[in-house]
Amino acid sequence: MPKYTFRCEACSHSRQLVVSPSVTTSKCLKCGEPTVRSMPILSGPSSVDEVVDKYTGTRRIDNQSEIMHNRSDNYFWSVEVPRLVNTGTYSIETMIENDWISVDDKGNIQINTRPPKKR
Repeated sequence: MPKYTFRCEACSHSRQLVVSPSVTTSKCLKCGEPTVRSMPILSGPSSVDEVVDKYTGTRRIDNQSEIMHNRSDNYFWSVEVPRLVNTGTYSIETMIENDWISVDDKGNIQINTRPPKKR
């Protein structure tokens, strides 16, 4: 059962109860007057940032594709690149060409965990 907030109109006291969705009123603990179930209050304006739904006309926010691209880039470089380097499947030349690793002056190999354009 969900948790709802009930507010007394007489004394403005509010409390949360776990009740059935069909329950819309309760009794105030302070004054005994009936309380009304209130709607949830959002902390700010909300926007739809989900995948476009062509049937309902729901649109993504303007930079949604950029956000998704950055998220996949971050995942690839922070998770997949270290995994690919540690498998031993690829040669050092291939990993350097793909910017997966870099070799410093002392010959130490550093695994790049960020995309090359963000360094």
